[in-house]
Amino acid sequence: MGAESKVQMLDKIKALVGESITEENLTFIDSFVSKNMALFIPIGGSCGYAVTPWHTHPSYMFLLPYDNETTIVLENKKLELNPKTLFCLSPYIAHHEIQNYFPPKYCAVFIEKYFFEASFSNYCEKIKKFDGDIIVLQSLDLEFQIEKFLQESNSEYKNKKDLLELLAELLTHEIIRTIISKPKSSVQLTQNQRINKVVKYINAHFETNLTLLELAQKVNLSKSHLSKLFGKEMDVSVMEYIKNVRLTNAKKMLQSQVLSVTQVSQQCGFNSTSYFTKLFKEKYNQTPKELLKR
Repeated sequence: MGAESKVQMLDKIKALVGESITEENLTFIDSFVSKNMALFIPIGGSCGYAVTPWHTHPSYMFLLPYDNETTIVLENKKLELNPKTLFCLSPYIAHHEIQNYFPPKYCAVFIEKYFFEASFSNYCEKIKKFDGDIIVLQSLDLEFQIEKFLQESNSEYKNKKDLLELLAELLTHEIIRTIISKPKSSVQLTQNQRINKVVKYINAHFETNLTLLELAQKVNLSKSHLSKLFGKEMDVSVMEYIKNVRLTNAKKMLQSQVLSVTQVSQQCGFNSTSYFTKLFKEKYNQTPKELLKR
C-alpha cells in the first residue's frame, strides 16, 4: 500500500464503502484503493461489513464473482451470483451478503458516486439506477482492466498513485461500456486470453486438487501446449504457479491470526501439513508457526 498509513487507507475505504466499516471487518480482505475507486478480494473468509444485514454504500458497487458461492439479498429479491456475470448496485440501496461455509470468491469494485456519474453521462443523458442488475460478460476486457489495476496497486513505482487514477478511469469506462453494450458474438480466445483465463481459474480454485489436464480442458488446449504457453507468458510452470498462489494465500490467512496452521494448510489445498510447512519455509525462510509467533 506504499507509504500511506493504515489510518489514511481506512479513511479512503470509509468514504467509498461506508463510515461504519472497521479494520476488523477487513481481516480476510485484500484491499486495492485509489482516490475514486477501491477493489476488494476476499482471502479465506467473508468481509465483516458485507455480511452486516441491510447495510448500504455511498458509492456504486460492481461485483465480479469467481464461483457460485455468493448470494446477495436485497429488499425484494435474493440473487445467487455466477461467474462471467457482473452484479451492479447503485448507492444507498440496502442489501447484504449471505455468509456461507465456503469463503466467497469475487472482486468487488467500488466507484465514487459523482466520479461514476460524470463518466456515465458521456454515454447516456439519464443516470441508470442499478437495483441488483446482473450483466452477462461477453468478453475478458473487464477482467483485463481489473488485473491492470491490481498489478499497479502492488507496484513500487513512485508515480503509481497517478497511474492508479488513470486506471480507475479506464476501469470505470470499461464497466459502463460492459453495461450498455449489446451482446457480442463469441470470438476465439487469443493465447494471452487463454493464459489469463487459466490464471484466473487457479486463483479462484487454488484450494482444490488442480491438475494440468483440468486446466488445459478449460481453454481447449493439450497439456503440453498449455505448459509451453504458460511458461513462456508467466516465466514459471503451471504447477509452480499454483504452489505460489497457495503459499501467498496461506501467508495472508496466517497473518489474520484467526486460523491454525492445519486449517490454513487444508484451506489452501495442501494435503499434508508437514509438506505445507516445508514449502512455506523454503519460500519465506520461516515456518508457519514462526510467522504466527511474530
